[in-house]
Amino acid sequence: MLFAQAVAVAMVALATAAAAESQIKPWTAAVTPKLALADLAGARMDLSDMRGRVVVVNFWATWCAPCKDELPSLQRLRDKLAGQPVEVIIVNYGEFAQRVRPFLEKEKIALKALLDTQKEAARDWGVGGLPMTFIVDAQGRARYRVFGELDWSTGEPLRLVEELVAEASRGH
Repeated sequence: MLFAQAVAVAMVALATAAAAESQIKPWTAAVTPKLALADLAGARMDLSDMRGRVVVVNFWATWCAPCKDELPSLQRLRDKLAGQPVEVIIVNYGEFAQRVRPFLEKEKIALKALLDTQKEAARDWGVGGLPMTFIVDAQGRARYRVFGELDWSTGEPLRLVEELVAEASRGH
């Protein structure tokens, strides 16, 4: 009986430690993939044009429930860091403007939205599920990746973005 209790306590401790481990992982690829796509109006936007700013790149879709739940926190992050060198870009996975635009209007999301209709950018970035988010530093290097929904407007996600902004202002 005591052994069973000890095993149960150990399993709970391991599960708690695993849950506490950050969802935010360092980016390990040597090169940051290109990201040049059309926005909802058809204008081309290129990640390389955003050097000097920290960029949060979120891959999502209208049919993805966790994505829908996460988008407001990305909007709050953008609003919270307004006036600082930060961009939040949401890259729609496989859908067209006719579906994406009304969805974002209904949800009151006013972030820069790009369309990856052929899912080529998602493939290049190694997106294996949605939502998937990357944090790119001011030098244009992807530094972190996250699979799954987070609240980007508080806690560790906000702290990491703020640290990269501070790093950029120090000239690193």
